[in-house]
Amino acid sequence: MEATSKRSIHLCHENGDWMSQLPENLWDVPLHYLSLPGSHDTMTYCLDKNSDISVNESKLLQVIDKCMPWIIHPIIMKWSITQVLNVSEQLDAGIRYLDFRIAHKPNDSSVNLYFVHMVYTTAVVEDILWEILKWLQAHPQEVVILACRNFVGLTKELHHHLISCIKKIFHSKLCPKDVSADIISFRMIQ
Repeated sequence: MEATSKRSIHLCHENGDWMSQLPENLWDVPLHYLSLPGSHDTMTYCLDKNSDISVNESKLLQVIDKCMPWIIHPIIMKWSITQVLNVSEQLDAGIRYLDFRIAHKPNDSSVNLYFVHMVYTTAVVEDILWEILKWLQAHPQEVVILACRNFVGLTKELHHHLISCIKKIFHSKLCPKDVSADIISFRMIQ
């Protein structure tokens, strides 16, 4: 499978700048009319195999996993992993819609936020946001949509921390909030 992944990365690497190559007549079309490639559960390539099951999952599943982790946990990992490429590789492959399910681990006193899909990731949200910014700086004509949801275990303070990180990292690259999503086009956010 690793050889297949490396080959796929090589074949898809040329898609990193596809938006800038769109015909100019599409630059004024509102983005919501365009079909943008996205990845489902973007961050599942780095699920932590030693992670507890998310508090968002059923109590029964959590208990069974505690009683028989050697049986249940491998099954959960197989169900949960939907991506093999890391976030930069996905962007290089042409993905422009990232599906982020964000969580705070229980009993974690830090403000670190993680991604979750049944189990938590090893990646910290803030680190991944910086990685995306670096990618965007190398591809200044491209647009990436971050779909953040779930927010498992986030208090009001942690949610504010997430918003603060997004604003700090992407500041001028964020879509202006005074522009309606119905009219926002590729040209408007270049």
